Amino acid sequence: MIEYILIVFHIIILVQCSYCPIKHIHSSTPTTGFIESPGYPSAYSAPLDCVFNITTAASNVIQLSFVTFDLASKNQLSDQCLDSYLLVVVVDRHGRQHVGERLCGTTVPSSINTMQSWMQVQFVTTSANNKHRGFRIQYRILSEAAIQEPISTLGEPIFSGCGGHSTPGQLSGEILSPGYPNTYPKNSTCNWLIRVEARQRIYIRIVHLHLAPTIAECERASLTIIDGYKHENYGTDRKESASETSEAKFCGSQLYYSEEGMKSYLSSANRIVVRLVTQEGPATSMIGEERIGFKIVWTAVEGLIGENGIDDGIVGGNGGAEACKDQFVCHGGQVCVEQGHGICASRSRLCIHSSLVCDGIHNCVEGDFSDEQHCYSREIITSAALGFSLIVLTMLVLVCCDQFRKRRRLRVLIRERRATENGKCNNNNNNSATTRVQPNR
Repeated sequence: MIEYILIVFHIIILVQCSYCPIKHIHSSTPTTGFIESPGYPSAYSAPLDCVFNITTAASNVIQLSFVTFDLASKNQLSDQCLDSYLLVVVVDRHGRQHVGERLCGTTVPSSINTMQSWMQVQFVTTSANNKHRGFRIQYRILSEAAIQEPISTLGEPIFSGCGGHSTPGQLSGEILSPGYPNTYPKNSTCNWLIRVEARQRIYIRIVHLHLAPTIAECERASLTIIDGYKHENYGTDRKESASETSEAKFCGSQLYYSEEGMKSYLSSANRIVVRLVTQEGPATSMIGEERIGFKIVWTAVEGLIGENGIDDGIVGGNGGAEACKDQFVCHGGQVCVEQGHGICASRSRLCIHSSLVCDGIHNCVEGDFSDEQHCYSREIITSAALGFSLIVLTMLVLVCCDQFRKRRRLRVLIRERRATENGKCNNNNNNSATTRVQPNR
């Protein structure tokens, strides 16, 4: 009987709240605006159940700033927001709903800056009041490309190179820890942002890692690769993610990541944050070792070719043939734990920009050197072609010089012959003139 009464009570509340429908706000381009409680700046009524649904294009993000906030305080007995409250739900790109705490009272909440393109603001009231005005919130839709890396802090000013970001159009690069390869700073947090085109993903390969003598010393120093769209520090997940991981953490030394594929990470989208966090400097036992810190190589991935020859989950959904058109497809291949026993796994076949082939850096996955495999033979062919061209050019120059000398010698001979003939003619004329002027005897 009690359950029936409660159901009827909720139905009555929903009927009474029907005049506060869901408000949909959508913009595919950067913009700003405001959402307000019903009747603002006058006192709000009750009961209410209002939902503001804010969405934008996947290339944008949404941020909230509280301009005015004046709701009923928490219930004194339960210390919970019951009479009226605001609930902010952030939906990430994997469909997970991050539900924040109930907000009430008169203290203006902190801004909510997300990397997501979908937010919901729910306003609920159960008791009428005559003195609380409600809220006014400014929402901002920003281009994701305008969001820079998190702030970096360097504990020791003598170091440099702590944090940064890639440049537009960049296809590959290296990231080095401050002080590499000799040491690294203590009490520091360094954030590097890698962002590529929206259609691309990012492949991270750790070339060298040596942060501590043992893997148990993560508090000393750790390296974390974070999905750039991960929603951090807000609310709890209402929906669990299907399977994708959003970060990978590395501690200790690369000796603890000896299996193939353990020192790499492939992003789910076009943005990644690489974060170094240190509390202490290198251990005393590490001093004097060859390389201390880390070195990372990252590559923009045009596509990911699966065993069936099609694209596996590339951003934008283009097929493998389309995404990798006129690009280089890494060979991939198999890696076997025990040769001859069938314990093998296939390497991922990355599709990378053709300009990265033979650039002196391995841009394919661990163990796949196909992008640099035949570069030595190419250098030989190129050198041979240049040498042959030089020989031909030298021969042409020699032939031209020889022809020039022959022509010049011929012109000299012609001039000498003409001069000789002219001299004979002059002598004959002089002799004739002498004969004509002799007197008669």
